[in-house]
Amino acid sequence: MPPFFFCRTRLSVEFTAGFVSFRMKNRSRSKLVHLLISKSMAEALLVTAVAVAFYFATTNRHLRGVLDQADSQTVTGWVVDEARPWNRVEVQLFIDGKFRAHTVAERFRPDVHEAHRAEDDWHGFVFQTPPLSDAVEHEARVYALYSSGAGNRQTLQLIGKPFRFRIEQKGPDRQ
Repeated sequence: MPPFFFCRTRLSVEFTAGFVSFRMKNRSRSKLVHLLISKSMAEALLVTAVAVAFYFATTNRHLRGVLDQADSQTVTGWVVDEARPWNRVEVQLFIDGKFRAHTVAERFRPDVHEAHRAEDDWHGFVFQTPPLSDAVEHEARVYALYSSGAGNRQTLQLIGKPFRFRIEQKGPDRQ
């Protein structure tokens, strides 16, 4: 008998007026329900394990950083890989969901070193804000570019929280 048959069920088959009906004993029905519940739980655990493994394979849990400021001139912040604090991290700027710029976080930020987040002072980034429409709220997001495995796969990880900002209208009396 194959190993995947856990219980034997006896079905009685009745033919009535052209219909076929199957009846199962209560004990067999109960075993079937328990088997189906167990199967569903095993599938849920398997899917969870695959999701957790995928998360750890595609993200760097040692990345720390903050998006400090976003305005009409610049978007600034810092990022460090705490597992390799001497490395510089590549970052990408997205404003309103659109890619705008790419750079490496290698600007002078002594506060990051003073907070014992990095081995040196060079983990800041500065992006020049591109031309944007006035009087509309914008959202800046900065992502770290993470290469996993042998560099075959690259993922983006959000650094800090998104920063919302407005560009003030420049009138004749505002400069």
